[in-house]
Amino acid sequence: MNSSLVWLEIPANDFEQAVTFYENVFHIKTETRVLFDTRHALFTKDQLGMKGSIVELPGYKAGLGIKPIFYVDIMGDAIERVKEFGGSVFRQPTLLRQKNKSGQIIIGTNLIDGKVGYYSEIKDPEGNHLYLYSHS
Repeated sequence: MNSSLVWLEIPANDFEQAVTFYENVFHIKTETRVLFDTRHALFTKDQLGMKGSIVELPGYKAGLGIKPIFYVDIMGDAIERVKEFGGSVFRQPTLLRQKNKSGQIIIGTNLIDGKVGYYSEIKDPEGNHLYLYSHS
C-alpha cells in the first residue's frame, strides 16, 4: 500500500485573523478561493512543505484540530481497514467536485494532485477526524 500525507486543512472560525497569522508567522502568501461554498486560503508545497489551505468554518471550536488528508491506493480497502481497526466512517467516499465561474458544479481536476479523485472523512478510534483521498 502506498500512503502519504497529501493535503493539510487548517480550520478557522475567524478566517481573516487565521490568514493573517499564517501569512505573517510563516512568511507565506495565500490565495483565497471559494471551494464547496467555503473560503479557503491556499498555500503551496514550496511554502509550507505540503499543499493545503486555511478553511473558513464559522462556529469552529478551538482544539478540534487540523484535518490531514492521506492518500490511499484503493478507497474501498482503506475504508474496510478503518472499520476493522476501530475507526468509523464519518463521510462516505465522495467524488471531489468544484464550481466553475458561473456557479455550475463540475467534476474536474483537484488542487491536491491535479487529478480526479475521491475523498472520505473518517474518525480514528480516539474520535479524531481525518480524510482519505484516492483516485479509485
